[in-house]
Amino acid sequence: MKLSFPVSLALVVMMAMISPSLHAQRFNGGVMAGGVVSQVDGDYYGGYNKFGYLAGGFVSLKVSPSSSFQMELEYIQKGSRINSDSTNAGNSYLMRFHYLEVPLLYQFTFAKRFSLETGPAMDVLLGSLEESNGIETQSTIPLRNITVAGIFGVSGFITDHLKVNFRINYSLMSIRQTAESYPPSYRYIFWQKGQFNNLLSLSLLWYFKKVEF
Repeated sequence: MKLSFPVSLALVVMMAMISPSLHAQRFNGGVMAGGVVSQVDGDYYGGYNKFGYLAGGFVSLKVSPSSSFQMELEYIQKGSRINSDSTNAGNSYLMRFHYLEVPLLYQFTFAKRFSLETGPAMDVLLGSLEESNGIETQSTIPLRNITVAGIFGVSGFITDHLKVNFRINYSLMSIRQTAESYPPSYRYIFWQKGQFNNLLSLSLLWYFKKVEF
């Protein structure tokens, strides 16, 4: 399987960080997995009705007692869903996106076991599906292959290896390409018109090395 340049670059950087440095005191790494609820701002629907998953790995670098940086490489599902019921005249709708996401986060630790985090994430589109009333459809405005999102989260250690994490993840650029005209549902956000992934995630992170508090 041939990888795109952004994916290859992310893998190279991540492996370079893992290989020689996990033995150093300031570095750590691990795996993560969790669930996602999402919607797409700019479609005709609202609500975090689309459930998905995320899974991947991470490396972290502690630069001071209260500051660290973390790079991740993960598979994540995003999209939008409306189920058929009496509130929408029996109509159903589904947008399912599969992304390879590469966040680069700054983390600030407080009260020893808790941290706040923020930073950008690059999303590489792996696949997509759009359905209306069970029939596959395709928008006239294509999806972007690469987009950028912003992340804000809070975490807390349960043990010296296991951490729980809650995040807000929002597109910083439209997930669709520019066009001469747009459907009336599209939003105008960040000086551009389009559709934007909007999701909440809850995940567990397992650190390979014991974390000192």
